[in-house]
Amino acid sequence: MNNFQSVEALFKPFEMGNLKLSNRILMAPMTRNASPNGVPGEDVAAYYRRRAENGVGLIVTEGTFINHPDVASEVPAWQEDVPHLYGEEALNGWSKVVDGVHEAGGKIFSQLWHMGARGHVNDYSKQEILELIEAFAQAAANAKKVGFDGIELLGGHGFLIDQFFWEKTNTRTDEYGGDIAKRTRFASEVIKACRRVVGPDFPISLRISQWKYDFYTAKLVETPEELKRFL
Repeated sequence: MNNFQSVEALFKPFEMGNLKLSNRILMAPMTRNASPNGVPGEDVAAYYRRRAENGVGLIVTEGTFINHPDVASEVPAWQEDVPHLYGEEALNGWSKVVDGVHEAGGKIFSQLWHMGARGHVNDYSKQEILELIEAFAQAAANAKKVGFDGIELLGGHGFLIDQFFWEKTNTRTDEYGGDIAKRTRFASEVIKACRRVVGPDFPISLRISQWKYDFYTAKLVETPEELKRFL
């Protein structure tokens, strides 16, 4: 009976600030590679609408690329078919996605994605870091503009923000490197920049993970105390 009651809680409404969800069921982001030239089409809109029609309270989109020249890997599918969160055509496509989800009674966040450096984030200059932060902020502004209910910053799985977090990919000696707390500076500045452009009431979430892409034994932190300092 206790297990049954815990499942029932998933179907109760949830409120946090201005975000009101019909239930507590969340669809995690899953890359589809179904947006040619970065533009989500009618099939993408139908895909997300079906999830809302079938009772998902909050949808988090697949990763959407921010506007930065180094955003993708060298794999063609990542470059050609991952949706963008910039450019008039892509934003019009997302507007139709959002409208469909809302018409079906759901809510939807956009996940902002930069795949990261080819190796270490040490290769970024401070000017490039500032440009990256601004690119995230512009994507957040675009998400709000087309009607998304919030954003999720992809800060896990070995991608860009996580590369600043992890000691094996961030050995910088300036203000963006150092111990586990100091390595959160880039993420903190991304969040602040996004908050500046979307205002105080637009939800911003941050996805983190211990493991990295295809490297499931990796650990971002080793102890509960280290996790507390990180958070």
